[in-house]
Amino acid sequence: MTFLQTTRPRRFRELSRTVVAVVVGALLPLAFAAHAAPVDSAAPPSQRTVNPTLNQLAEQYVRLVLALGAHDPDYVDAYYGPAAIRDEVKRQAATPAQIEAAATPLLAEVDRAPSPQFQTRPELVDLRRAYLKKQLGALIARAQMLQGKTFSFDEEARLLYDTEAPHYDESRFAPILARIEALLPKQKGDQARSLSERYNRYVERFAVPKAKLEKVMNLAIEEARVRAYNHMPVPISENFRLSFVTGKPWSAYNWYQGKLQSRIEVNTDLPIPVARVIELASHEGYPGHHVYNTLLENGLVLGQNWPEYTVYPLFSPQSLIAEGTADFGVGLAFPGADKLAFTKELFRAAGLNPKDADRYLKVVAAARELVPAGIEAARRYLDGKATVDETKAWLQKNLLYSPERATQRIAFIDKYRAYIINYTWGEELVRGYVEGNGNKTAGSPEQWQQFFKLISLPRTPSMLSERPTLVADAGAALKAAPADVNDLADFDRFIATQPTIEQFAARYPKVFVVRPGTITTREFRADRSRFFPELNAEGRITGGSFN
Repeated sequence: MTFLQTTRPRRFRELSRTVVAVVVGALLPLAFAAHAAPVDSAAPPSQRTVNPTLNQLAEQYVRLVLALGAHDPDYVDAYYGPAAIRDEVKRQAATPAQIEAAATPLLAEVDRAPSPQFQTRPELVDLRRAYLKKQLGALIARAQMLQGKTFSFDEEARLLYDTEAPHYDESRFAPILARIEALLPKQKGDQARSLSERYNRYVERFAVPKAKLEKVMNLAIEEARVRAYNHMPVPISENFRLSFVTGKPWSAYNWYQGKLQSRIEVNTDLPIPVARVIELASHEGYPGHHVYNTLLENGLVLGQNWPEYTVYPLFSPQSLIAEGTADFGVGLAFPGADKLAFTKELFRAAGLNPKDADRYLKVVAAARELVPAGIEAARRYLDGKATVDETKAWLQKNLLYSPERATQRIAFIDKYRAYIINYTWGEELVRGYVEGNGNKTAGSPEQWQQFFKLISLPRTPSMLSERPTLVADAGAALKAAPADVNDLADFDRFIATQPTIEQFAARYPKVFVVRPGTITTREFRADRSRFFPELNAEGRITGGSFN
């Protein structure tokens, strides 16, 4: 979703269901019976119970998400599974309290549920478990909110999105506002206008005429598509349908349809400047929401047979990954000089003067630095520390919103609450992850590689918060005692330091490192005794796999 700076995401399908021992079975006899005790080999066969598999827990999670969606029309952002399953859940009409009661024991089962898919790497299964636990925890919190429980802004962010955004003091924005004021061209009558009025008068000069909006949007989407295809293995049969709408609290939304298809809606209530066109094309399309959804469906639903990724609950940690990567993807696809060159092309298509593009982008880039003010505005407003009028004034002063845009933003906050952190704060977390594991060169192959890994594998926001210690700290690994290669969290943290092969060998002396170009046998090894590293130009390990 793109709120006025807002955007949207996802979907569902399901597999066969085997229910073993009942959790809240009397209340929810079909949808939520999944809890079981461990196998008791000493008991008679008729009395033995079996732990539900990870897929069975995932299937029940999907049903719980659909059930909660019946009480919250915004909750299920995407679902592309069988209509019969959705209809069955709807007929059962579970209450939020029943849904919470059914989700709680599922959460406790995730770590001990067996995952018999032998073709899946152990580290991927661990990521899957972490994802499921965070998603179930957020579902429980949302069910509690629908029962009337209230949380502070920061509590809600932590419970639903697995993170807390920083607090921003108003003084942070003063130097940025001064820089914008200096960048704006002087016009007659400026003395009587606020900075917000001057900024909006200037930016709206570069709004795309409505008669040319579809053409310009399609140009931007196609260019973004080409750039994504050049750097990532995007499923070749993917596609989308673009339409224009009005009367929405967001500026654009991606409605993922399943089967690698999306419907992208763009809200035309307010003028859409050229820079916003590029942002929407990237955020909603390529390499943003559309690509994110197609990769999850293609790789995890179809490739791994994981049902949990066939449904997308909006108020969940998945949204921070989705929105954060979509916002970061704009600069990834259109870095530096590339963005200026393409902006000039769109200026010509919109009937604007390309000579104005350079100053225009500098103003827009400076204004982007004000976006965290939106988080603080929402926090103050939702925590009861500011009225509607005070919040509108804050947005106009510190974010340079027009009165109309400020009103629309209030409507967005009323509807989506702490969801707002997923954009700018999500982008910061994604940036830290991509730069820490790749490099700081916008649009580099290393950044694209890390971005692809982030949007195609199970991830949670708290994983992004574990900032890598980077190369400078890797030398300490040489002096460390041998580590357990099966401690996956510790292993991932170590690899994030980008160690040399020698440092890897010192830390894991029992693991044979297969250097690139080495000829090896092709037998399958399940004991993590052989590691195939991915090396950067300096010969440091940036990733790899076991075999």
